This record gives sequence, structure tokens and C-alpha cells, in this order.
Amino acid sequence: MITAICGTCGAAGYVERALDAMLETLSDHGPHSGRWTRNTIGLGRRAAPVARGGCAEPAFAVDADTRLVTVAAARLDDRDALCDALGIPRPERAGLADAELILRAWARWGRQCPSHLLGDYAFAVWDAGRQTLHCVRDPVGIRPLYYAETRHGLVFASTVEAVLAAPEVPCALNEAAVAEHLCSQGLRSNTRTFYEAVRKVPSGSMLTVEVEEGGEEGKPRRMRTRITRYWHPEDTPAAPPASDGAYAEEFLDLYARAVRERLRGGPVGVHLSGGLDCSSIAVLAARELRRMAAPPPIAFSWQPPREDVLPCSACAHEYALIDAVCEREDLQVLHCPPQPEDVLQVLRSDGTLPGVHVHMNEEPVQRCAAEKGVRVMLSGWGGDEGVSHNGAGYRQELLLGRQWRKLAAECRAQDAPAIWFLGHILLPLAFPRLASGIYRWRRGKRFRRDWLMDPAFARRAKRPAAAGRGKIGLRNDQLERMRDGGVTRRIEGWAASGVRRGIEYRYPLLDRRIVEFALGLPPEQFRRRRWGRWLMRQALQGVLPEQVCWNRRKGEPARQGALMHALAEAVSAVRRRIDERGGGERAQYVHMRRLMERLEAHERELLREPGVVSNALLLLDF
Repeated sequence: MITAICGTCGAAGYVERALDAMLETLSDHGPHSGRWTRNTIGLGRRAAPVARGGCAEPAFAVDADTRLVTVAAARLDDRDALCDALGIPRPERAGLADAELILRAWARWGRQCPSHLLGDYAFAVWDAGRQTLHCVRDPVGIRPLYYAETRHGLVFASTVEAVLAAPEVPCALNEAAVAEHLCSQGLRSNTRTFYEAVRKVPSGSMLTVEVEEGGEEGKPRRMRTRITRYWHPEDTPAAPPASDGAYAEEFLDLYARAVRERLRGGPVGVHLSGGLDCSSIAVLAARELRRMAAPPPIAFSWQPPREDVLPCSACAHEYALIDAVCEREDLQVLHCPPQPEDVLQVLRSDGTLPGVHVHMNEEPVQRCAAEKGVRVMLSGWGGDEGVSHNGAGYRQELLLGRQWRKLAAECRAQDAPAIWFLGHILLPLAFPRLASGIYRWRRGKRFRRDWLMDPAFARRAKRPAAAGRGKIGLRNDQLERMRDGGVTRRIEGWAASGVRRGIEYRYPLLDRRIVEFALGLPPEQFRRRRWGRWLMRQALQGVLPEQVCWNRRKGEPARQGALMHALAEAVSAVRRRIDERGGGERAQYVHMRRLMERLEAHERELLREPGVVSNALLLLDF
């Protein structure tokens, strides 16, 4: 975790006070703490010791010749290629921390440095010669970075709490963000937080702070801040034409490398649900650790133990997929279903802070993983948005492009009547809102999305603008999913909650090389006749068991049933606490009568809109 203050002239006292307060807020993130201050700039870092060796990396990297200082929370990939480009002799490489490599890269390439880095990182570089601070976040946004501007300068940190701890950073809520949270599946933004003063450095971007020269002696100099993007996924070129086999082989090579590079710093845990993404990560990690003569990964499942589930054919299929992966790689899986107390703990947390978005299913997994000593958790999150995309938008793209032969073949492969063509292709294209409403109705979501928003608040709030229909096409769908903030929302929450238990989450399928590879592929690599996720299935033949590789059933009734049962059990305690204590100051945003009616409803009615109900509860203080 990193933090920094960039003050203006005469603000040195403010820098010291703010840095102390911010580092104290990060105290549960590790015992190793360091600081570097000069006049009106202060950098801080707090971290846990590495798993092997017992000491943390150096807090800072300093180059007296170039007058550069770097503080970083980073894990760099392909270090040898980076060292080759920087001309670093092989004997020196093993002893160089990632922060020191970043410093050398910045000294070499300056603002173009991030384009030469691979991995997950958030770092700051102070250039004393130019009186400029650069704050950089990795392309996908795996490492969070927040900031706020005050009259004394700028503060930034890896957590929202640390930024709010700095003096003069107000805690006023951003009501537009609250409205978005209550009207949708939570706050989905790549720049905004729940707090008016606190912003995110967007993924793939750089925040630059320049202290202007001049001004009257003894008076603060003005600061200029600007954000620039250095990563432009929309500009990714199309991949050269190749055969299915060549694409699959290239992807599998990238995938295996991404998993291998994320094993550093174990012991390693993996999610395992029987799906393509997490199953393939578990298999590749197990094989690489076996090759390294290291202990196998510990597999964690959100599903309850088999003996706790009533016999049903759907659940049997769910467990058969998990068993097939475990038998192939001789893995032991730990079932960690959410309990009512886990759900209650999440719902009672402050929903305006990213750390509570741990996901009710993940809370028991984190607790169990920490008890087992896991330091690295590999997740398949982000695959659906990238290389394992299901092909959404492909048929509409064929229709608009008048590729009748391909479209006819796709429709014939579905073996469905003409109404299927109208409902799945024409309706979303011509009437997207109507199609969305029908989809919600079929899934049992019968209420308006703002039905739990207080009427007075709804009248004054700046409501989130309805998402307009973007460009049609598979690649555009991928890009929209990557930039709408939905992917990073879970990443930021898991990062904030995991670090308190000494766990770092890593996402092989969000490796920049894999994301760019996926964006360059022709659309038919994602959907082929009846099969979505075509490239993944082709590449993983022989890696995964057949029933996992070619499984088309996405339902997880055992997992969903366990979560819904825990949520229903927790509701009675929630209702009692709200009756006794009320909803706190933030109850002004919520339609409390409707919420209490929903909490008192029959279990089936309560669980009809669990996401909207839980969002309202996360906002309250009870």
C-alpha cells in the first residue's frame, strides 16, 4: 500500500501531519512502514513481509543523479525482458526490487515508461528537478489508486480511507454516486467514488502534478494537475490472419506464462467452481508448481460441501465438474459457503468503501485462505470480458454487415424457430430497452431499479444518465465492459479486503498481453455455431477434462442456493437492528418503508431482487 502528499510551498507541516495520519490508517496492511519527505513532498509505504525471507522490499527507490524518487505497490512481469531493454547485467537482476526497476525504467523512458511495463502496479515518481509528481496505475486497474486535492496540495493513496484521513479532505458523499448505487448493481465508474472529494486515477492512466514556478516569496505556489491516458485498448490492431489452431496455440502460450508469472510470493490459492476460467487457472497453476517442486495450490470453492446439499440432478452436475478437475491434478478442494454471520458482517459494513465489496461468497474464502497461510489468490475474474467472451454482439454484427451466409449458418446451428431470431438478434438491435426489460422480467426482476430510493432524494439527485446504445459489435462490447468500471469494482474491493488478511489477488486473464490479444482476434474466434467461448475451448482441449472444456451449463444452483439461504437467515438480524437503531444519517437516501416491507416479506419475495436490497443495506449504518 502506498501513500503520498504533494504540497505547495510553505505546506511542509501539513505534509508531515497528513502522512502520519494516512500511514496510521494503513496500519493493518502490514508491519513494515517507511517514509521519505523533502520540504513539501512526502511519500509513504506500508507492506507485509514477503512469504519467504521474512523482510519486505525496500520502501523507496532513490536515484541521486537523476533526482528521482519512486514509491510503488507493484508486481512486474517479464522482468528479464525489461532488464535486457535497460541493459542491466544478469548478476544484478535477482537483487533488484520492482520499485528499483520502475525507477530505472522512468529514468530511461520518462513518461513513456508505463508502456514498457507488464504486470500489476500503482506507483508514484517524484522528479525533484522538474518539481513534478507522476502517479501511474496499471492498464487494467488491478492496483487501486485514489486521490484528492486540497488547498495545501494533493494527496493520494491505495485506499479511500487513507485519502480521507488526510487533513482538509472532506467526507461529504457524492449524491450522484449514491443514486447510481441505488439504481443499479452498485457504483460502476472508472473515476468516481462515493465521496465528493475523492477520485480514482483511471486504469491505464497517469496523474501528473506540476508545481508552478514563481509567485511571491513565502506564499504557496499553485499546482496544476492533469490526467492522461497512456493505454488505448481501442487502438489494438487486428491480429494477422491465422488458423484456429495457431490462434489457440498462441493463446495457450500467453495464458500459461501469465499464470506462471503470478505464482511468485506464494503459498498459492485458486478459485474452483468448475467453469472454464477458474478451472484452467487451477490446472495450469498446479502443473507449474509441480514442475517447480513446490506445494500444489489450495483450491477454494464457493459451493457448500456435497453432503449439505439436497440431492438434485443440477447440483450433481455442478460438483461433477469440480471433481473432474481435482481428480486430474490431484487437488484438494475446500468448500467455503457463506454463513448468515458472513452475510451480516458484509451488510453491516460501510458500503461506500471499496473494502466491503468483498462479495458475500468471498468472505469465508478469505478467512479460510488466511488460516491456511495463503498469500496469493488466483482468480478467473475478467475472463468473460476478454478472451473467454461468449460472443455477444457477433450475430448483430453479421446482420448489420450483411453477411447473410454466416448469419444463416449461425441461426441454423441453434435449431430454433423464427421467434428465436427475433428475440435474440432483432429485438436487442432495434429496441434495446424493451429487450432489457423482457430479460429482467424473465429473471424475476419485476421492480423498477430505483424502487428503494427515497422520493425526496430522487427528486433532487442528479440521476445517472441512461446508458446509450453503443456501437454494435463483439469488439465494442468487450471494450465497453472493460471501461465501464464493473471489472475494476470487484478488483478494488477484493484488493482492499484481501490485504488486511495478507492476501494478494491476481488475475491471469486480465494480463495486458492476453487482453490485447483478445481485442485483436476476429469475432468468429469467440462464437462458432452453438458454441460460445470458442477459442478458450479449442485451446484447453487436453488441458481440461472434456466435460469441463465443453460444458455449456452456466447455472450453479448449489452455490446460489447456499448464498440465498444465508441471506434469508441474516435478514431477521438485520431487521431487528434497523428497528432498534434506525438506518443512520444515510437513511435519507433510502425508501425505508419499502425496504422494511421487503425485509419482512416471504423468503421467495425477499430474494426476488437481492442485489437491490443488499445495495440499500450496504449504504445504511445499522
